[in-house]
Amino acid sequence: MKGNLKYQFIDETSAKSFWSSHKDQMIENAKGLVLTDEKLSIQGTELHYRAVVEGKEQTGSIDLAEVWIPGAIGWQHPIPLLLHKDYVKAIVDVVDKYANNAKHTISFAKTGVISQFNIASQFVEYFCLNGHIHLSHITKKHIEGLKSVLKRGGIPSMLNIPQRLESFIDKLIEEDNLEPYLRRDDRSKNAKVKGIQIPKLAKAIGCVSLANQVPKSIYRKIYHHLQEKGVTVRQEFGQKGIETGGQPSQKSFGNWFSIWNQFAKLDTADQLQIVPFPEPYKLSKDLGKQAGRTGNLDVEDVVNLLGSSHQWLYEISSILISLVKQVCREKDKLLSDGVSEDYIQRTLLPEFVGKSSKARELEKMLSIEIHKTSLDSSRSNPNAYSLTEIITMLVSSCYVALQTYNCRRQAEIQDPVIGVQEDLFICKSKKLNWYQACLYNEKNNERRWYTLNNSSTKAIQILSKLKKAWNGTHAEGLFVVPNFTISQNGHFNHYKFNFNKGKDSRISGNMFLKLALGTSDIPTGSQTFRRIYAIIYHYQFKNADLLALCHQMGHVDPDNTTVSVTEPAARDQHEQLHHKVKLTKNEKTESTIAIQEENKALEKVIEEVGIEATANDILTLLMGTEEMAGKYTAYLKRVYRVLQKSVSFNKITNENYGSDFDDLSPEDKSEVMAKMLDEKGHKHRPKPHATCHRRKGEAKKHAEPCEPIKCAGCPYQEVKQAQLNIMIDDLIELKTIQSDISKLPIERFRANEDIANLSKLIEVHERSMERSKTLFIKGVSNGK
Repeated sequence: MKGNLKYQFIDETSAKSFWSSHKDQMIENAKGLVLTDEKLSIQGTELHYRAVVEGKEQTGSIDLAEVWIPGAIGWQHPIPLLLHKDYVKAIVDVVDKYANNAKHTISFAKTGVISQFNIASQFVEYFCLNGHIHLSHITKKHIEGLKSVLKRGGIPSMLNIPQRLESFIDKLIEEDNLEPYLRRDDRSKNAKVKGIQIPKLAKAIGCVSLANQVPKSIYRKIYHHLQEKGVTVRQEFGQKGIETGGQPSQKSFGNWFSIWNQFAKLDTADQLQIVPFPEPYKLSKDLGKQAGRTGNLDVEDVVNLLGSSHQWLYEISSILISLVKQVCREKDKLLSDGVSEDYIQRTLLPEFVGKSSKARELEKMLSIEIHKTSLDSSRSNPNAYSLTEIITMLVSSCYVALQTYNCRRQAEIQDPVIGVQEDLFICKSKKLNWYQACLYNEKNNERRWYTLNNSSTKAIQILSKLKKAWNGTHAEGLFVVPNFTISQNGHFNHYKFNFNKGKDSRISGNMFLKLALGTSDIPTGSQTFRRIYAIIYHYQFKNADLLALCHQMGHVDPDNTTVSVTEPAARDQHEQLHHKVKLTKNEKTESTIAIQEENKALEKVIEEVGIEATANDILTLLMGTEEMAGKYTAYLKRVYRVLQKSVSFNKITNENYGSDFDDLSPEDKSEVMAKMLDEKGHKHRPKPHATCHRRKGEAKKHAEPCEPIKCAGCPYQEVKQAQLNIMIDDLIELKTIQSDISKLPIERFRANEDIANLSKLIEVHERSMERSKTLFIKGVSNGK
């Protein structure tokens, strides 16, 4: 770090004093920041961001005055980012450019803006550490230095975080000044230490963000020091932190490089004079490790997980909901008698639960003990479960059922805004036990109605009943858990449930997993549940055509679906690293027939590619140009032998080709076999993307795999053209209907409305194709 270590720190008292003395200057600098996107605004020294999703506004903010970075030349300690006038303008401009290209989505407000801001700021932090206060002074040599440190552990290595933290912690230990940076169970002096004040540490060493970047060695050093001093520390404190030395994935590097490249495209006075990472994909591939895949759960785990979920849904839920109703009624009765809220919550309600027959029944069914001194916390008795924790396990079982049987992403199930909603859940037929839910798709930013199975129906009904049981009408969404503290208006307060929130959280799926599987260490991200769904669906229909499953999962490419039903060891052949180019850009139009037109084109191309690919496989087998083995090859050989002897098939080849099957050329044999197999229902695994569609015999113009920067537009241009042709034909047919006076007025009216929508859609596609052609020409020239 070129000697910056000696002036890297600032203590809490000095930081407050410095901040106060420069507050006016920071406010003045904030006034000079320019934003062009309506989702962003500057209020005082805060960057505010918002997204309107489903008619509800999601908001957040970053106080630029509370983000501290190394002082670089002229300062002897870290300073607020807002005092670096040019740097803060550059960072805000990067975020603004991102916001201009981003839609109103949940992820924009939750993680998108914060991620863009932090990654852009970390680039600035690196150059401040190395004495550069102007972007325009950064050279290729400096960028090469940045690349070299990234090879040794990513952002923490680049920013020297482990060394800076260790030096600062050593200084605090030497001065006996750790206390301001510790987190305790409560505010009492002798409460157990449970964590570190991460934002304070970040400010002290001049770091933009230390989230998920504090090494295990730091936690262990603090843990042992506190133990030696006789301070009580939670045992899990010593196990916290990250392992250092691990190399980030290619995806992480690619994300960083694309954001940092924006510093060369700014509208500010100070900007990079070079594009720092001109080939981000190639560089990220060289520097990063290939992204790992979440493994499929063992069949035994899946059975236990679903079995436990069903037990909670069908056996335990009614008793638990009945107990919650009793607790709520008792609370209302005690409040009406004038008893204080604190006494009710801390003493009377736990006593009530301790005497409840419903509670004893639950204990017997679950083979557990319910905590008798608090409804929310069970820390005084680690072997007992509080009522809040038991309710969390019921909610977790509902989450598992909805995730497993509906193939949704995590937020699409549990988020208060885009998650499962009671008012978007209907009974289509009580006689047929037919229920539907309108489920959100994050990638398309829209909802669609889906028919539910019995378990999913039961889960939504339970979540609704549970919320009503504790009068949670003021709580947003269905995934909420009462904490049984009483609010000023006499209602129970609540926690927001998150299944994968983390091991430190009680309001997550951890306890349910431990009870169902004996451990909470199995991977339970939404992708795991999507794979369980895929496997159940796939094998339920005896290896049926994956295109139906592909459509259900919302994949663009059937190859992605194939990955979901194969073991991790077999995935390498399906997923050689390259950018997956989507078939459509999901350009939003008013047309309700856009998806229908897209599907027509996609089915046409998949059909053609499937027949052609099968024919190529057969030709390869006949010519012996490649080594082929396995069940698929044996199947083709068996078909070939049958067709040789088939009288009816030889009759067909004589009619179409003028000779018996055996006398045809290898090319003709391949073609006629492939067409026959397709007519019989055989589907080749289609690959409509990432396959070069150049003409036979034409040389490939670049060595790299198909990816947007090399051949943007090419992989899906064929689909776009097919879709355009279909839409033009449909437009002609609609105009015919609209002008036909023999048609009913309502038919002509609808046709007229569809003509306007389809015309707009055709214009969008034509513009998109023109852009794709330009990008493709540029991509090919880059790849020469």
